[in-house]
Formats: sequence, C-alpha cells, structure tokens
Amino acid sequence: MKFCFYIILFTSLSFSVNAQNYSLEIELENENDSLVSGIEITIISPLNNKIIGYTNKNGILKIDHLQKDNYSVLIESIKINSIKETIYLSSNLKKKYEIEPKINLLNEIVLTAKESKGLTSTSIIDQKAMQHLQPSSFTDLLELLPGRSSIDPIFNRTNSIKLRETGIADSQENYTISSLGTSFIVDNIPKNVNANLQYTTGSSLSINSGNNIGASDARRSSVAKGVDMRAISTDQIERVEIVRGIPSVEYGDLTSGLVKIIRKRGQSNLEGRFKADAYSKMFYLGKGIELKNNLNLNFGVDFLNAKPDPVNDFENYKRITASFRSYKKWDNDKSTIDWNLNLDYTGSIDNEKTDPDNSYALTDRYKSSYNDIAISSTLDWIFKENKFLKSLNFYSGISQQFDQIKQSKLVQLSSAKAVPNTKEEGESYGVFLQPKYISKLKVDGKPIDLYLKLIGNFDLKWANARAGAEWKYAKNNGDGQVYNPLLPPSEDMNTRTRSYKEIPAIQDLSFFLETNKKFKIQQHKFEVLAGLRSITSPGINQKYTISNQYYFDPRINFQWKLPYIYINKSPLKIDFTAGYGVHTKLPTLNMLYPENTYVDFVQLNYYHDNPAYRRIHLKTYVIDNTNFELKPAVNKKWEIRTDLEYKGTNFSFTYFQERMSSGFRNMKGYNRYTYRKFSTSDIDHTAINQAPNIKDLPFETKNELGTYSKQANGSVLDKTGIEFQMSTKRFSIINTRITVNGAWFKTKYTNSLPIYDRNDKIIINGRPAPYLGLYLNDDGSEGQRFNTNIMGDTFIPVLKLEFSTSVQIMWFSSSKSLPKNGVPIAYVDPSGNQHNYEEADKSDPALKWLIINYNDNAFRKYTTPFSMNVNFKVSKVFYENFRVSMFVNRLLNYYKEYNVNGQTLGRRGLTSPYFGMELNIKF
Repeated sequence: MKFCFYIILFTSLSFSVNAQNYSLEIELENENDSLVSGIEITIISPLNNKIIGYTNKNGILKIDHLQKDNYSVLIESIKINSIKETIYLSSNLKKKYEIEPKINLLNEIVLTAKESKGLTSTSIIDQKAMQHLQPSSFTDLLELLPGRSSIDPIFNRTNSIKLRETGIADSQENYTISSLGTSFIVDNIPKNVNANLQYTTGSSLSINSGNNIGASDARRSSVAKGVDMRAISTDQIERVEIVRGIPSVEYGDLTSGLVKIIRKRGQSNLEGRFKADAYSKMFYLGKGIELKNNLNLNFGVDFLNAKPDPVNDFENYKRITASFRSYKKWDNDKSTIDWNLNLDYTGSIDNEKTDPDNSYALTDRYKSSYNDIAISSTLDWIFKENKFLKSLNFYSGISQQFDQIKQSKLVQLSSAKAVPNTKEEGESYGVFLQPKYISKLKVDGKPIDLYLKLIGNFDLKWANARAGAEWKYAKNNGDGQVYNPLLPPSEDMNTRTRSYKEIPAIQDLSFFLETNKKFKIQQHKFEVLAGLRSITSPGINQKYTISNQYYFDPRINFQWKLPYIYINKSPLKIDFTAGYGVHTKLPTLNMLYPENTYVDFVQLNYYHDNPAYRRIHLKTYVIDNTNFELKPAVNKKWEIRTDLEYKGTNFSFTYFQERMSSGFRNMKGYNRYTYRKFSTSDIDHTAINQAPNIKDLPFETKNELGTYSKQANGSVLDKTGIEFQMSTKRFSIINTRITVNGAWFKTKYTNSLPIYDRNDKIIINGRPAPYLGLYLNDDGSEGQRFNTNIMGDTFIPVLKLEFSTSVQIMWFSSSKSLPKNGVPIAYVDPSGNQHNYEEADKSDPALKWLIINYNDNAFRKYTTPFSMNVNFKVSKVFYENFRVSMFVNRLLNYYKEYNVNGQTLGRRGLTSPYFGMELNIKF
C-alpha cells in the first residue's frame, strides 16, 4: 500500500514537472530606439503552433505559459535585418538580440514627398514627412508637390486644391472645376460634396476683413469648389497619395486629380501633439490598441483654434475632429478577411463680427458651422485557393451633415423701396421696406451622402483583372434660406426663400473594368494598365440631357523598364512611362437645381408723408435658371515620364498636357420684359384721402432687355507643364539627403461660349442702350510660372535629431488677359429678336454703340521676376518620449526689383518670417 502511494506521488510529480510552464523574454537592442519598438516576433513550436507578438517601446516582448520544448524564434520587420534562431526552453529564459537596421534604412526615411515609380505620376507623403513639416491642415502638405511652395495659412476662406496649374483669382468663380474635379478618398471612402448648398443670399455682408479677400460668405463658401482642406486634420494620417496623372478607372467622378488618404491603423503609444504659431494653436491626442484575436482599435481627437490675422480678435476659425476606427482580421488556410469599421466626426466654425469701435457697433455678424458624422466600413476578402477569383472588396459609407450659416446685418436704404417677397409671376402690390433695419438670415443645410462599392479581382492567367460597380447618393434635407420676408438680407433681392428639402436627390452609378498585364521581352520589362469606366445619373428627370446617358472614360498607362546599364559596376535603372485618360465629373446639386431668379419692375412708387397713402406696385418675372442641356465636365490628359536611379539617386521628369473644354461656369441668357410705368403727376398730394389705385392712373408701356445667369459647359482649361524631382541617397558621413523638385506650368483659362452683354456706358434717352450684343472671347487669361525647391535634410539617429533647410526659388511668374474682340457677332433688338451683326451695323446710329473698345494695355503681359525664400525646420527627441520641433519660413528672402510702365517696383519688406513650434509626447 505504501509502495503504491510512492508510485502515485512520483507519477504526479513527473506530470507536474513535464507540465510546468515557463516564460520567454526577448529584448532587442539598438542605439536607435525607434528601431526596436513595434517589431513583430513569431514563436513557432515543433507542432507549427505560432505565437505572434510585438515589442513594446523598450524593445521587450515577454511570453508566458510556454512548455518545455524546442522553439523557433523569428524576428522580422521592413526596418531591420531578420533574425531566425532555434532555442530550447527548459526554464525561464531571457534573450537579448542586437538588431541591425537594413542598409537602406536611412534612405527610407524621407522628410519630403516621394515620387512614385508606378504607372502614373503620384506624390507619396508619409507620416515622417508630415511630422517634419508640422502642418496645421491638409493645405500645408501641398507645399511638398512639384511646382508648389510654402505659404502662410489662411483660415478665413475656403482652401481649395489646385493641381498642375498656375491658379487664378479666388474671386473668379468660373474655373472652380479645378478643385471640384479633385476627388478626396479617405480609407477607400470618397468625400462627397455634391449636395453642398451653404451660401448666403442677397448682397454681400458689409464686414470688410483686414486681408481684403472678399465678403464673409463669398470667400468661405465651398459650394461647387470641392473639399475645403481646412477641415482635414493630418494627425491621424499614415500616408497620403496625391495622383496628378491618370488614375485607375476604379476612381471616377473627377477631372483634375485624386487624393488618397490612408489613416493610422494598429498598435501605437498614446501620443499627444501641441502646436502653436502666429496664426493658430492646435492640440491632438491619439492611441492605437491591439487586442486578442487580431482586433485593433484606434482613436484620435484634435482641436484647432486659428485667427486669420493675429491682431484681429473679431474673426476666427475653429475645427475639431474625432475618429474611432476598428480593424479585425480573420485568417485561415482558405481565405483572409480584413474588416475596418470607422466612426468619424468633423466640426468647424467660421466666426466674424464687426469691430465695436466702428459705426455698426455689434450689428454685423457672420457664423458658419459645419458638422459631419460619418460611418464607413471596408471589407477585403482574399481567397488563397481560388485560382480565378482572387479577392472581393466591399466598401460602404454614410455621412450626415448639419450645417448652418447665421448672419446678422444692418441694412440702410438710400430711397424708398419695396419688399420683394412675392413668388408668383405677375403684378402685385408691394410693401415698403423700413428705412433702416437689422436682417437676420439662417441657411440650414443637412446633406446626406450614401456610398456603396464592390470590386472583384480576377486572375485571367494571361493578365490580372478588376471589375466593379460604384453608387453615390446625395440629398440635402435642410430648411434652406430662412429669413423674415419683410426684413430681407438685401434691398435689391433677386431670389426668394427656398427649402432644400424640395430639391430632388442626385445619384451617380458607375461600372468599371480594368486589366493589368506584366510581361518580359528578353531583359526588357513591360507593364500595361488599361481600363474603361462608365458613369450615369439614374433617376434624374427625362428633361435633362444627361438622363439615361452613359459617359465613358477610357484610360491606359504603360511602363517600360530597360535592362540595367552598368556604370562602374553599379546599375543605372531607366524607366519610361506614358499614360492617357478621359475623366468625367457630373454636375452637382446646385448646378442641376439652381434657384429661380426674380426680376421685379417697380410700376408705381408713390411715397406720401402719411403712411396710409403710400402705394407701391410691382411686375414680377420668375426666371427658371435650370439648364436642362447641362452636361458633365470632361478632361482629357496625357503624360510621359522618365525615371532614373543610380547609386541611390533618383530622378524623375514628367511632361503633361490637359485639355478641358466643358467646365462648369455661369453664362448669361436674355429675356424681354414688358411692364407698365404709372404716372402720378396728376395727383394732388395735399388733397388725397386714400392711396392711389392703379386703375385710375395713366401709364406708359415699356419694353426692356435683361440678362440672367445659368450654368453651362463653357469653361476651357488648357494645362501644359513639366515636373521634375531629384533625390540623392542619404550620404552616410553627414546623414544628409538633397532633394530638388520643381515645375514649369502654363495654364490658359478661357470661355468657349458666346455671351450676351451690352455697353453699359452708352445711355439713350436716359436709359441703357436697348440692344444686347452677343460677343466672343469675353473672358480669358494665361499664366506661366517656373519654380525650384532645393532641400537638404539631415537625420542623425544617435542624437535623435533631424533638421532641414529648403531654398524655394520662383524664377518667374507671369500673367496676361487674352485679347478680346469687342465687335459682336449678333445682337438682340428691343423686341427680343436676334440678328447677325453685319458690317453696315458698325455705322448704324444705335447699333454702332454695341462695339466695345478695349485699351491694348489691358492685355499686356506682366512678369514678376526672381524671388527666393529660405525655410528651416528642426526636431529633437528628448528622454525617448518627447519630441520638440520648430520651423521658420522665410528665414531669409530675396525679391528682385522690376519695372512696370517705366516705374521700378521694390519688394523689400514684402514678407516677414512665419514661425512656430510644437511638442509631441508619447506615453
């Protein structure tokens, strides 16, 4: 019995020893702490069971509950040379590994935009470059593109993107297709701005800001201008790809370019950022959490408080963004599923009010608020065993905005005028406006956007293929323009209140098919990407030309990689890339369903000292501004590019041309109006006992020609240019890289449609000339610019220090208005009939005045010569978790003097340095 007891005890102890659990602690060492954190380590048992973990900020990973056995340890990352070792675990074990960075690690650290060597011209901006740039909004990132330079932030106006062009005055609304046609995509979900209707009605607000950009709403409204980049924070962005060339047919409803934003995902330390400069203060807090079962959570929130003018306390811009993102991965032998679910909030407020020291006291105010709540989901399903269907991608999103503009404005009349409040066409009695009043206007918008996209990726054996469908829905359920009709925002209103709920929704439906083929001919490598995209607008009224129409975008990109050419035993790599594409952008909600124009003729304006005897009578015409013939804007562009690489030095040279002849713009139409003008000359003003009745008054019938605006496809944009970028390897002795980029742009902005107008300087019988002329070439300008940016950036891992100096040179910029022909091609007579303008009409006593004479000096070319700015940025890491950065733009500058009309213009003191600093903390 005793013997049995010892047998049982020994057996139990044996099992206990065999089943004992041990721990394995792995520590990675390197002088650069950024290399040891977040490194993936895989522990593999003899039964091929895998345990995957990541090192913490100190480079340590500890795994418990391991049994006595042999294990394979695999340490790998794109940043370091892989380590693989087999260990025998028989007790708690601590292992230290000295890791080595990959030889090209320093070269991989890029503090500026990197040019992609892919099939189309793309600038890639990663988190390291953004961190070094220290941006306040997405606008600041554009400095890194070829042809762009640093600018001071401007927060009291819409920041619209312009790619590959010289640009035009912000007051010119007829060429906003440049920014409207640039698509922004965040984590595979596009930002849909087609239902934006936030603008004020009536004359502009009387507030005049210090920088004289324009009226309050006019400069802040982003209607038909695309995405306002002020509202995009950069702190939660992992990488940005700005496609300037021909994108894949997967992306549509665009003309100018594509901006792809990929946000942070996966485990990260709790990080904070505080930035302060002369214009703004900003705070950010973010964290990435890795849970069990391949589940990751990321969240971030930031707040920006900015002043367009540091000394002006009566105008500011505020932005708050918050994001919660989850990522889940399922992996087995047959398939892998990646699922992202995002919840995002973006809010911004534009505030402006008058200085209390002026005569308007605190009457005039303007406040525009924007609130966007968005939920999106992306699902990527990869099939490991299916030889035909390789993967499926399903993207969906919903965005609801709550936007409001609140405006308070003092209106003072110079004469007695009527309240223009009737919405019916015809004659009616009006009500006199108060001589002085405060008008309150609210613009309520509630755009809702829905998005669905399905993509299939296929292996056709001879090539890879992608096919998919995309659907967008945009509707605005806001109350629209809301104000008291008796206290309108302007004394000369030509619009009325309109509820946005009454406007139908718009939809975009697209299908695309694309093939990608790679092949070799001896040592030559080729790649072709060709596809076709179709887009239509389902559900739109049959009256519209675009109804039941499909518009097709063929696109092709081709790349040829030559065999290596060896020079001094080092290979010279040469690539040639070319592309051509058609890009289509459908009209937006405000273009398809514009406001009516109301033309009010005052037939009787009898103002008596006794308010009971006053009488005003109107004839109102209602003009439907809808252009049912409106078509999409179509841009055709092609480019050729050469890429060279030798000993770590890269050079890229691109030539491009773009032609758009159907851009959206406001065009004038004409109407003939007939109304009565009543006479009160026979009234004895001292003896009347009631207000005049029009039935008792004599009148004269009058005819008048007038114009109105409607959307049309008349804007022409011709873009031609050269872009280049060279970046050296990071020289090991001084850890410095030299990057040189720049561009020459030539852009022509013209109008392709004739326009109705009159010479307003000519007065006949006290009124403007009763004829309208039809003119060509009423609008046009051409600009050129050539710039070069030279940047030297130094990265010293041992000191945890990085700094850069950039020299930004504008060799020249020029602009000129294109010549106008003031001779009309046709004219409209007082009866509303149109006639060709003949040679004999030039001497007709009435028709000759339709000829508009222009001064030749108005079409002279103005060239601004050489200028140079020097910018400096520096960052230093302290105590592992603290990073302090500082920047100074225009630390040094030089602006060459030049002559205009015989006068020398000096530009000394034109600009002053702009500086700021920030603190980054990791916990």
